[in-house]
Amino acid sequence: MGAATGNHQVYDDETHLPTFQAAPRAHARIPRPDENRRRPQGPVGTPGQRPRQTHGLTVIAPPPRIGNSRYRLRGIGAFEAVFRAGARHDARYLQLIAARAAQPPGRVGYVIGRKVMPLAVDRNRLRRCLREMIRGARPALEAYDVILRVKRSVARSEIDVVLGEARQLLARLCAPAEAAQ
Repeated sequence: MGAATGNHQVYDDETHLPTFQAAPRAHARIPRPDENRRRPQGPVGTPGQRPRQTHGLTVIAPPPRIGNSRYRLRGIGAFEAVFRAGARHDARYLQLIAARAAQPPGRVGYVIGRKVMPLAVDRNRLRRCLREMIRGARPALEAYDVILRVKRSVARSEIDVVLGEARQLLARLCAPAEAAQ
């Protein structure tokens, strides 16, 4: 028996035996240096040894959106100026704020908060529909910078009601402009 060191006793008379392991074998298949080690992917077979011919990428750009960005109201300063100087037209769900455009064409901004429409899908759908409605009324709106703001919560089923309100507000805004012409 061995000596005690600290809390542990050391036993010198035990033999350490290695565990049994299989004898080392040569690999059954030896790869060649020029061989492609990837397995074939599907019924095509193994890939060739030479590099494949590249397929040119032809990127066809979408047609440019002519003039869409010039009709957008951008930046905090632009929104604040319209909020400060604009005339307000209210409906149940929407508020239309319009101010004379400093330079034509008039621009449009949308304020649709996450509190009033929690799902981004619904906000984006409403924004797309409003944008299309504005596009149809554009010749009469080019004298104004306009903000369309959603005031209260809108359910998905009420989007059509909001679009009807937007139609009425735009007609109210465009009526004096058409009477002046």
